Amino acid sequence: MKKWVILSCILLGCQTKATKDKRVDMKTMQTVVWQLMQADEYYSRVSVVDSTWKADKKNVQFYQQIFDLNKVDRVEFYKTIDYLQRHPIEFKELMDSVNELSKREKK
Repeated sequence: MKKWVILSCILLGCQTKATKDKRVDMKTMQTVVWQLMQADEYYSRVSVVDSTWKADKKNVQFYQQIFDLNKVDRVEFYKTIDYLQRHPIEFKELMDSVNELSKREKK
């Protein structure tokens, strides 16, 4: 009986952890990562010419606008990135899909 109680506690603990560890779906991640990359590119080009952008931290403002536009919580996004860094196959799939998205937009 004691083993069953311990087993059920472990299983319930795993379920509550899974619900707490909410991640962003891959399609949304693809879009957000691509938009963040575009924002970084734009920021790096403009900040070379206008140094006030660095002082105003415009890149952080761009990031927040992208998160708001895609209805993604910043914390959930970074938790998803952290998860993907620990799962390289899934991370590679994400980056490959972002690469394909960039190729489609260039055409």
